[in-house]
Amino acid sequence: MATYTNPVYARDFPDPHVLSYKGKFYAYATHSSGYDFQVMESPDLVHWTHKGSAFRPPWSREHLWAPEVIQYRGTLYMTYSARNPQTGKHDIGIATSTNPLGPFTHRAVLVRGDDNRTGVIDATIFFDRDGTPYLIYSEEDPRAIVMRRMTPDLLGVSEQKTVLLRPDRDWEKGIVEAPTMLYRNRTYYLFYSGGWFQSYKRDACYAVAYATASSLKGPYTKAERILQTVPGKVYSPGHQCIVSLPSGEMWMLYHAWDDQNEPLYGSNPLGRTLRLDRLLWKNGKPVVDGPSTEPKPAPRIR
Repeated sequence: MATYTNPVYARDFPDPHVLSYKGKFYAYATHSSGYDFQVMESPDLVHWTHKGSAFRPPWSREHLWAPEVIQYRGTLYMTYSARNPQTGKHDIGIATSTNPLGPFTHRAVLVRGDDNRTGVIDATIFFDRDGTPYLIYSEEDPRAIVMRRMTPDLLGVSEQKTVLLRPDRDWEKGIVEAPTMLYRNRTYYLFYSGGWFQSYKRDACYAVAYATASSLKGPYTKAERILQTVPGKVYSPGHQCIVSLPSGEMWMLYHAWDDQNEPLYGSNPLGRTLRLDRLLWKNGKPVVDGPSTEPKPAPRIR
């Protein structure tokens, strides 16, 4: 039996998102190590080849964060956030390409951070059951996960905003971000990350949790954390994405710090490395078989 051992990519690859495209997998991440929006390629979610930069937005060179790529009507769309040099706040943009490795072309700024003290980040596109696209993202200060309906071409959003989640749990430390939406068994599952993405080991709190609702616009009821620190092994796992395979298996990919030094940039030598673990469902509840550091059965693609 084929196995894997985390991390599956042992270099800095923060805020990962994985696209399944024409029999291969493509992972995108926040800028790091001289790259802009990073991209990697894999045949199996386990063995990854770094392919450099997929995109650099023409309007910003700073805080190139959390790209996500989807396929829609024969085109690849990348949502991302970056720091607006005029306002100093984070805006959310969208770019398109016909090649998962890029280059992507900037098309529009979807949401500006003007009505928030810091800006807007961590955008994801979700298609509801009737095919209507929605942009779900995180507002930074004050924190909230919010949603706006998108135009059919994905290049604009409506002005109306629905607040889905606010931070109200002690472990969240006032932060909810990195939304991932799934619809399953007549229930909407909103996965998110909370806590500090870097800290000292003694207060490492970044984790993945989820909330459920019977309607897309909520109200959402929070459940327990399903991925969190394992002292001495893995610190502050989070910023998840979910991949559904043709075999029926579901996998969660995320970043985390290992046990070297402190889970802080400038202390831990590797940064936030790429990891994956199986996402299972038990009595209607999602359960992650991790964060793992020992060998596990590898994903069964088909």
